Amino acid sequence: MAETDTRPAIADAGAAGWIGYSVAVVMAWAFLLGYVDPAAQIYMAAISVACLIAYMGAAISQLKLGNLAGGVTWLYFGAFFAGASALNYFIGWMAAKNEWVVDGRIQGYMWFVLGIVLIIETPIFMKYSHAAAWGSIIAADVGLITLAFIFWGYGGQVLMDVSGWAFFVAGVGGILSGADAILSSVGWRLPLGRPLIKDRSAAAQGGVPATGR
Repeated sequence: MAETDTRPAIADAGAAGWIGYSVAVVMAWAFLLGYVDPAAQIYMAAISVACLIAYMGAAISQLKLGNLAGGVTWLYFGAFFAGASALNYFIGWMAAKNEWVVDGRIQGYMWFVLGIVLIIETPIFMKYSHAAAWGSIIAADVGLITLAFIFWGYGGQVLMDVSGWAFFVAGVGGILSGADAILSSVGWRLPLGRPLIKDRSAAAQGGVPATGR
């Protein structure tokens, strides 16, 4: 009798999502803190397109593996953190170059919605992911909400600094999470701490990660 191959038909590409996420938030940190000027937006648009590929790979693989929480998160990250951002960076660059009159405040509403959704699902990361992952997501929560207020014209440089450094922390956590996910595929792990919320049922079953850590 032939042996049945029990391996999944697709590998979990969540690590690629973490890497795309890290690139996106580190770019936001550099831009908000003034390490690059508005002329960099044309390159940021191009890089965001590459991030979209990473996000979509992570989303598709996790959805095919039945991980709705992780798959949907990477899907909307890809749509807005990368897809919308790529277009918005390009529009911003074109507007500055051609003296267009545009109202960027509308972006604040997008970031506010994304921030609220991510805050609501943050406990999933706190329950099923290591400290680098849930710490990164908490930092992203802060970065997104403050970014919304920046686009609405509030807070000035102080809020830009808060948002920028929150994204920097998110990026560090994302880099570690992505690297750990790649290493774990060959049996190695980084010491990245434990989930914050104890899951007794998952612990009894050996852990059930839900976020593509």
